[in-house]
This record gives sequence, structure tokens and C-alpha cells, in this order.
Amino acid sequence: MIAAGPPRRVLELAAEGAFELIVPEAVLVELRRILELKLGLDPIAIDAIVDLIREGASEVVADAGAVEAISGDPADDRILAAATSAGAEALISGDRRHLLPLGAHRGMRIVTPQAFIAEWLY
Repeated sequence: MIAAGPPRRVLELAAEGAFELIVPEAVLVELRRILELKLGLDPIAIDAIVDLIREGASEVVADAGAVEAISGDPADDRILAAATSAGAEALISGDRRHLLPLGAHRGMRIVTPQAFIAEWLY
């Protein structure tokens, strides 16, 4: 369902127990939007992908209450707030416009799937 590549490898490694995958609910909401609007996937495929991520996650965390404007995108700010409140060490993202340029937020590194695999797992 998810194409081969670094994002898929991150999910596989999480399923193997290489690290604890914490997924903010805001990520799943944003993922649904991206899969529909940018990739044009149908609702059945989107549900299958979101369900796969839910199953592979160690924990799905609720959105944080207060959200400060950091990234320039309110949806990404919700993701930052939830990941920070969950105590994540790294936020894995492909968002080169709003999240990756930050580099880090409150001690949490923001990295691409490729960088996460290279730097954190090997």
C-alpha cells in the first residue's frame, strides 16, 4: 500500500521494534489531506494507509491543547505541539516548506526519513 522508499522503511523498522513510533493524531489528519489533495488517492486507499500507520505505532497521541505559531502552517504547528508534548526525540517529516527548515524545536530534531534512518538507526 505504501510505496517502497525511506518512509516505508521507517514504518518497517518501527514494526520491528527498532524504535518507538509515536504518531500525533494531527499527523494522521494532515496525512489524509495530503493523500487526497496532492496524490489523489481514493478514500479506501487512504483508510488503508492510515490504518497501517495506526497499527505500526507504539502510541497515537491526542493533539496538544495550546498551539503556538512556529512553522507558518497551523496544521504543522499542531504536529509540532503534539510531538513535543509526547516527548519525541525526533520528528520525521518530508515537509521541506514548513517543518524541515526549522531543524529542531524545543530539543526535538526535525529530520527527513532518509536522515532518520542514516543518523539514528545505523
